[in-house]
Amino acid sequence: MDLGEGMCMVCGDRSAGKHYGVMACYGCKGFFRRTIRSGQTYSCRFMRKCAIDKDQRNACRFCRFQRCLEVGMEPDAIRPDRDIIGKQKNPRRKKLRREESSLPSPSAESYCSQQEDALLTYLLDTELQAMSSAKQQLNTSIGIAKVKTEPDSELCAIFLNKYTLDIDRFDMCYEVGRIATVEQLSQGIRRYIAAAVDWIDALFSLTNLSECHEKVCVLKSAFAAFCAFSQAARTAQTTTDIDLLCLCNRTVVPRQTPRHLLENNLLSNNMTARILDDLAQPIRKLVLNEAEIVALTALVLLDADAPGLSHDSSRVLSMLRDRVQHALFQMIRDRISSDQPISTAISRFGNILLLLPPLAKISSLLCENVQFAKMFGCQSIDPLLIEIFVDSPSEIIPSTSIKERMDVSTQTFIVQPASPLTPPPTATLPCSGLSPIITTSTHITSTPQRITPILVPPNGSSNPSYNFYFPYSSQFSSTGNYVNQSPYASQTGFFDPSSSASQTAVEVSNNFRFL
Repeated sequence: MDLGEGMCMVCGDRSAGKHYGVMACYGCKGFFRRTIRSGQTYSCRFMRKCAIDKDQRNACRFCRFQRCLEVGMEPDAIRPDRDIIGKQKNPRRKKLRREESSLPSPSAESYCSQQEDALLTYLLDTELQAMSSAKQQLNTSIGIAKVKTEPDSELCAIFLNKYTLDIDRFDMCYEVGRIATVEQLSQGIRRYIAAAVDWIDALFSLTNLSECHEKVCVLKSAFAAFCAFSQAARTAQTTTDIDLLCLCNRTVVPRQTPRHLLENNLLSNNMTARILDDLAQPIRKLVLNEAEIVALTALVLLDADAPGLSHDSSRVLSMLRDRVQHALFQMIRDRISSDQPISTAISRFGNILLLLPPLAKISSLLCENVQFAKMFGCQSIDPLLIEIFVDSPSEIIPSTSIKERMDVSTQTFIVQPASPLTPPPTATLPCSGLSPIITTSTHITSTPQRITPILVPPNGSSNPSYNFYFPYSSQFSSTGNYVNQSPYASQTGFFDPSSSASQTAVEVSNNFRFL
């Protein structure tokens, strides 16, 4: 289904409907409105003959505005009392057209439509700002070099002094170019950090929230998903090649990741193929337009459940998230032709939101890759990434592969022998999905090393209990006791180390105590 209804008469991009008298995209519509409202005047650095198309419409504002006037955009159609953020003080009631006289509550619907349109325009402007190379006005010698050399620097400094990321800002451009080097991959990740900071600042400005540490909480919680979604969405727009992942600096990463790009562990665990198959390909099939992409970007960053947020902040972000979802649905519904049922819009809206679960899995995998890079002392990993993904040296995010091997039962886990090449996995509750089990005790302290409990059954007992010994550290030498509830425990060879079974599943109770 093609939701497009023509091309933008200004730049030739996909039209978002009729705005100010002509068919226009959201970008040109917002540009024209901002220019009229602020009374800005532009000048052309060339001969006033700049090409205005989808790729170069931001190059010359003078020629773009002249193009808007030439195609028939009406400055008088700009509402003087319209406010982008917040409620209108004196909302005007639209007069009913004769053919729409039968519609109920036109003024209420018109007002809601204006608010939703204003919100989407604001998000589109935020994306343009985040992708541009515009630098902050304030500049100082204390730049990003200091952040790079001090892994313990606070992320709050980035929000308080955004100029520290100016050295990493460039126009984000996606195209099928050369295969990225390790340095270009790191450069691209740095650019995504700057874009995420711009996005979070813009979203927080829609609310009354201004606490820097809460912005940091959102950044640490949502950056991995933001980065993966940005790469996937722009890759789907840029190329039809299902084996290439485009980065924001005109480089690509092939599906078969070269060995040199695995040095910093960011693309380990088949990361590139997962982004291409689970995100880029579905986005390509859905043919997401720019408004849908920025709305999804906002939904990804509006993580009301980010650890560290206060209850009030979580509630405010959740309300803003609902507003974005409603605006997204209304935009989809408005672009569906009148002869199609509402179920068509509902179906597309649902399919778009179905992109979020695989995005969450990929986000968790990226976090794990950075965790492992930190654990093994990888020197090529960006310290700022470690600060984003690693709250403390002992925090370990469970492996996705481990989660997939866990039994569906909430009382079953799988005990596997530790590999001599990789650290043993932390025992986690099945289907927990987010963090390892942390058991506190007065005489046990945390350690950054992963500990795998070894199951040792006692001999000669009719109702045996099973002791869990924690090797590798004397601090974990105490034993945990689980009451056996497994009907398989009585089978011959179930706990035999020489058994052909490579994994041993044990049904255990949820509560246990340390002896």
